Amino acid sequence: MTSSTRTFRSKTLRLTAIGVAATGLCVVGAGMAAASNPTSAFGQAVGTTVHAVGVDWSDMPDGYTQAQYEAFWAAEYSGEDLIELQELWSLDETETKSRAGQMLLDGEALPFAPGTHTTPELPADEQAAIAAFLDAGHTAEDVETLSALWDTEFVETKARAGQMVLDGEELPLGSATPADS
Repeated sequence: MTSSTRTFRSKTLRLTAIGVAATGLCVVGAGMAAASNPTSAFGQAVGTTVHAVGVDWSDMPDGYTQAQYEAFWAAEYSGEDLIELQELWSLDETETKSRAGQMLLDGEALPFAPGTHTTPELPADEQAAIAAFLDAGHTAEDVETLSALWDTEFVETKARAGQMVLDGEELPLGSATPADS
């Protein structure tokens, strides 16, 4: 074997290894992004794609089904209702939605009616700020963290944090990254 053939094979193997590693990183990154918000269009697309190629992968967290998710939100419970249920049951966000969704699927009543904890008619600028906060992918845990830090109610916290998002400021969440609940 000549020196140029060895060099060619070495470069080919190196480029193949780089390609395989890059593909693996892309797949892992897509999986992590889909897992952070499994009900988003991207999360659903990833779930559909991996199921189509025969991978048995759930795009929902363990113990939480799509039916539970849909039952909870279809009943028109608000994000504030979710936070109140979390506090009442001392569970995290996913466990709360799972439990509440399953109760609704089983025909059981939750401790309060949908929308009980929704703040009515916010000014347009506060609504826009809250929408920006939620659209950025922040979670109920982020609201709780910021509420504790700022000693504010949840709606005020979301509006203040949302205004920071609109202004391009970084939220004081440490190393936490946003994810959709």
